Amino acid sequence: MNRFIRKFNEIDKAMTQECGGKASHLGELMRAGFNVPPGFCVISQALFYHLEQNAIYNTIFDIAETFNFEDLDDIEKKTTQIRSLIETSEVPLDLKSEILKGYHELAAGGTPDSLVAIRSSVAIKDSTISSFPGLMDTFHYVRGDNEIVKYVKKCWASVWSDRAAFARKNKGINHAKALISPTVQVMINSDVAGIIFTANPVTSSREEMMIEANWGIGESVVSGQTQPDHYVLDKNTIQVKSRKIAKKSKMIAKGEGGGREWFDIDPKKADIPTLTADQIAELGRLAVAIEKHYNYPQDIEWAYEQGKLYILQSRRITTLKDH
Repeated sequence: MNRFIRKFNEIDKAMTQECGGKASHLGELMRAGFNVPPGFCVISQALFYHLEQNAIYNTIFDIAETFNFEDLDDIEKKTTQIRSLIETSEVPLDLKSEILKGYHELAAGGTPDSLVAIRSSVAIKDSTISSFPGLMDTFHYVRGDNEIVKYVKKCWASVWSDRAAFARKNKGINHAKALISPTVQVMINSDVAGIIFTANPVTSSREEMMIEANWGIGESVVSGQTQPDHYVLDKNTIQVKSRKIAKKSKMIAKGEGGGREWFDIDPKKADIPTLTADQIAELGRLAVAIEKHYNYPQDIEWAYEQGKLYILQSRRITTLKDH
């Protein structure tokens, strides 16, 4: 077995401390037979190895000890300094070699243009916390050895964003307990993507599911920066109970120079439903199966590329009210 990376088919949901919440559940779903794009994670201890080999571990935590959470400028300045230390230091050769070996194997497996997404998979040491939605960075359409290493480091560094530091402060979490395990995954260049909740997050009804969808990749929906199409389904029958087709104006897709960019949606597609009846039914059945696997309501990120459905993330819904 590799020392620093774990392929998704080697991971399960019990491995959150080593692989973070996102990667451990992607591995769990892949091993259960769901259609998860291939990938691997760089284990959480790899960052600490990187810091120690570059002799910056003590420097970083000495800086963190001086955070003044009453002064926003102080936090921004010091977290920027920490991120720079991580991003400008050289990844140890043995660690770098494993990361690139994993990437090359993905590319050899038929990755279109060798493009991958690099996402943050997090946990808190000695805790059941394995998700900080929206606080860590995600990078899309990454290609090439240098870019892979660069964005793994940026992913590591995002654990020291000012938002993440404030979140740990507010939750009473020691900074040294923050774990991050970057995932490197085949990039799905989706035609339409979004989220399906296996319980209605607005009403807390366990008898309903809710879908949000937009053209392009799902980041536009996850970020909350667009008005997506909205569907409510009856969980038992998978029938649509209500729908609201938004006038969609913006989407995120591959930029001409690489990476992701915002684009204007073709006015001819602005008022067209993003999902067909068959796709809604397929999504509904899949979501019910995933909830059944975990035995509790799920928040699932999905994507359709050329008519094929992929699961990009699944995590427990924690905001439901008891009935």
